[in-house]
Amino acid sequence: MPMTSLERVLAALSGKPHGRPPFTMTLSLYGAKLTGCPLPEYYRNPEKYARGQEAVVELCDPDILFGPFALSLEAEAFGSEIKFLPLNPPNVRKPVIGSPKEFMAIEPPDINLHPGLLYLRESIGLLSRKYKGQRPICGVLTAPVDLPAIIMGLDMWIETLLFHEQTAVDILNRTSRHFSGLANALFSDGADFIALATVFTNPAILYPQLINTIILPALERSFQEVKGPLVFHHGGNPMVPFLKDYLNLPNVAAFAVDHRDSLTAARGILGPKRLLLGNLNGPTLSRLRLEKVLDKVDRILADRQDDPCFIFATSAADVPWDTPRGVITAIAEKIRSAEGAA
Repeated sequence: MPMTSLERVLAALSGKPHGRPPFTMTLSLYGAKLTGCPLPEYYRNPEKYARGQEAVVELCDPDILFGPFALSLEAEAFGSEIKFLPLNPPNVRKPVIGSPKEFMAIEPPDINLHPGLLYLRESIGLLSRKYKGQRPICGVLTAPVDLPAIIMGLDMWIETLLFHEQTAVDILNRTSRHFSGLANALFSDGADFIALATVFTNPAILYPQLINTIILPALERSFQEVKGPLVFHHGGNPMVPFLKDYLNLPNVAAFAVDHRDSLTAARGILGPKRLLLGNLNGPTLSRLRLEKVLDKVDRILADRQDDPCFIFATSAADVPWDTPRGVITAIAEKIRSAEGAA
């Protein structure tokens, strides 16, 4: 009897044979296209979101489904105003916090009452009830070290980290409690994993000293409180050069690397038993020729053909709205027909 998606993913997590690699694509946004749902409804109504993901299953039958990839909804819960751009997830209109002092004066949102956070939770709950025992559901949250940048603006957050260290630590204590509380709520609602795209761990963004003394300790404290497995996402930047710095973070079960990262190099750093995800560049799928896309898929599969702890996944943000359906189904068919998989 063929494996279910859940069995296949669990086999990859434990390094057991599973016939072909599990696969997923970040099709959170794409569900709205498949169902013709206006985005202001899709990102407010959990039932609309769940229906969109059902349409994703009908289209390409991925082994993992995602909860809403809408990080701005967390910023909204802290007081930010969001806007809906055509054919894109909601985004923050502009930072609403003018100083670190103002940030500390914000009342943290109640994860059981705020409509945007309830939308995230109820979307996960609906998907879990629909697909329980069949395929894993992955929630998507903002890393606690990145949330201040969305709320107060990139420049203000970097300035706070550079010149107001204790205030930065106090802010991170707040966002870390928010992250662990919301992550644990999503696990209670039925999520199997939580993925977090993490930017402020990368030395291309922030000085290594600040990463080592403020950022990584904050993540360690926050992750320690989480009661389920985390997927550490590259956040739009190459991860392999710094991957070794993240290996000891608690409760991190998997690493999703950037499309520019070498999967072979990543595996060499992670060792043979840690789950690795990647690394097809999702946001480019709308503008590449199908032949080029499938050639990249072939190269990824060949690279990881003897790797039982690998999940094929798109990297970076959502697969774009205008990606042809035929591209998505061709990728899925190519992976399902893979020979010589672990």
